[in-house]
Amino acid sequence: QNRGQIEIIFCARVTRSAGTYVGGIGVLRQKLCNSIQQSTAVTQDADKNVEKPYMHYFHIESDIKYRYATTLATTRIENPANVAQEVSFTAVLPDTAFISGFNMEVDGKVYEAYVKEKEEAQKDYDNAVKQGQTAAQVALTARDSNRFTVSVNVESNKAVIFNLTYEELLTRRLELYSDTINLNPGQVVNDFSVTVNIEESSNIRSLRVPALKVSEEANVEGTTNALASIEMTSPTTAVVKFTPTPSQQKNVSDEGVTGQFIVEYDVDLSSNGGEILVNDGYFVHFFSPEDLKPLKKHVTFVLDLSGSMGGRPIEQLREAMLTILDDLNDGDFFSIVLFSQTAQVWDPTISDEEMDQRLAQVGAYSYGQEGFPLPAVTPSVIVKVTKKHIEKAKTFVNKLEATASTDIYDGLKLALNIAKLNPKKLQNQPNNKKPEPIIVFLTDGLPNVHVSNTDTIVSDITKANTKNSSIFSLALGNGADYNFLKKLSLQNSGFSRRIYEAADTALQLTDFYNEISSPLLADVEFEYTPDQGEPEKVTERKFRRLFFGSELVVAGKLQANNFTVKVEGRSSDGNRTYPFLPIFPSTLPDTDFTNHTASSMERMWAYLTIQQLLEEDAAKDNSYDNRNSSSEKQRALQLALQYSFVTPLTSLVVVKPNDTSSVGTSDASIPEDTNSVNWLPIPQPLTARSAGSRRALT
Repeated sequence: QNRGQIEIIFCARVTRSAGTYVGGIGVLRQKLCNSIQQSTAVTQDADKNVEKPYMHYFHIESDIKYRYATTLATTRIENPANVAQEVSFTAVLPDTAFISGFNMEVDGKVYEAYVKEKEEAQKDYDNAVKQGQTAAQVALTARDSNRFTVSVNVESNKAVIFNLTYEELLTRRLELYSDTINLNPGQVVNDFSVTVNIEESSNIRSLRVPALKVSEEANVEGTTNALASIEMTSPTTAVVKFTPTPSQQKNVSDEGVTGQFIVEYDVDLSSNGGEILVNDGYFVHFFSPEDLKPLKKHVTFVLDLSGSMGGRPIEQLREAMLTILDDLNDGDFFSIVLFSQTAQVWDPTISDEEMDQRLAQVGAYSYGQEGFPLPAVTPSVIVKVTKKHIEKAKTFVNKLEATASTDIYDGLKLALNIAKLNPKKLQNQPNNKKPEPIIVFLTDGLPNVHVSNTDTIVSDITKANTKNSSIFSLALGNGADYNFLKKLSLQNSGFSRRIYEAADTALQLTDFYNEISSPLLADVEFEYTPDQGEPEKVTERKFRRLFFGSELVVAGKLQANNFTVKVEGRSSDGNRTYPFLPIFPSTLPDTDFTNHTASSMERMWAYLTIQQLLEEDAAKDNSYDNRNSSSEKQRALQLALQYSFVTPLTSLVVVKPNDTSSVGTSDASIPEDTNSVNWLPIPQPLTARSAGSRRALT
């Protein structure tokens, strides 16, 4: 019954013909799929004379209001054959996005999805299957909460229309907001359009559409998409359109348009560094001052040299470190910690021969046994950024080789011991002149020597972090335990990031470092007068640091009609205070693509609140089990149900009564596991199985 399946995926295509899988565009990894991924799969009879279903139109509209993007993806698939055929819809969204609506129209009837708590949704799905109905369940998992698949049988000479809506708050990185949409309908489409509407309260600046990114490694910086049009309808509004004709699509590829469509922009920031918008009883506060010099920092690089880093990964690590060392700011300090079988630290004051011996000890199996002491550290391992020190560090980095095991515990403990040092060069300095302690921790594997229990590592390292160093964790490839690294960073005022093994791994590492290379404010706190009510009505108000090119966002439910705000933080020139007055616009349109009465600002508050509650829960011990007992989970679940967001705690259920009698017996029912949520194994070649084919991953 699975013969003759053809899979057309907006982000990749895999074709099955006569039982043989043929890759459509080859390997496609998570970086390319970190935006919306649509797919339409159709099953046809093995008879080659049967006309296959075709895509009548492909429309995506992204509506951005005050950095909050609501994206609607619509496609119509027609079945011109004289037999029924099966059509499936698959989506992979950004990790930070929530599905907020889905429906499919079959034979003139619209089947609307609904959001339920995950366990209840599973019961509804099971009951529908038992009753002979065609059902689909769209659920997300904590590990990879961005994929769903739904299928439907389409009768002869009929069509199906799929509509998917998702929402996310665009993150400002390196002075740019980016709205990214992955495109690959797998064929030339007569009616193809992508529209991005932007509405901001401040003037839009730096609006651009780079060239279509046709591969994950492609660097589109400085390029322009010649087929995209930009219309500035006012200083604060713009419309971007991408409507390639069939001939223009063929110029891209015989299979049509393939790649990432990206819209980048920024907004003019007021002299005060931000603004507060108010509407319908809710407020959103954007804060990103531009008048600050970077704080001094002491960055400690904790680098994994275990055997699995051998080959290309260690080469890319060396390449990235050489670039990062060149980018260190004058007056900053840095340290380099290495770990595999045990841990060591680079010291530029000792001879090269002695340092080579220490480097050899890192991977020696006679070291790193249970209870082996960490090397003593002296102030000389905190190195000031000078041309001489940078050149010496580069020489050392070029000697790094991969070998032995993965002693994560000792690598992190050694970094924290260094942070506790108080060298003379830092004594008698005012707080605003002391360097901010930052740890950049990279690993590609699991701890397997000394302390290997990840919960113990998180607990011990957090307790030992008495200097409140921010730990930024980088998970290289598939071998690292990302949940462990995420928890470690969340408990230590940092964040985690996936780094994918690809041709651009070194570029990913340097781009990440650039995001955190220039802290502008430390210990930032938002204070609202009168107080805007209970803590659960306002999102996070205290932040460890603000970095150059980023933005802090606070949203809340108003408790008073009039209020004032001040933001305080520690800058390189001392303590700074920024007063704000809220802006009350006369009209703030609601989000168009949902049927809810909540305004876009209210939905932004709910979105931010859920995201932060899930992070708070993730930072807790044993938070990745199946229990929903924590208060954070319960509140996140309540809000997700109220605002119809698909989250790791909820599922989206579609039930279509199977009331057609013309469907062939082999296609009358979908296999039980077809509509379950699939985990996308990234980075790996995208196959029909992993792309949401009729047999799902379990």
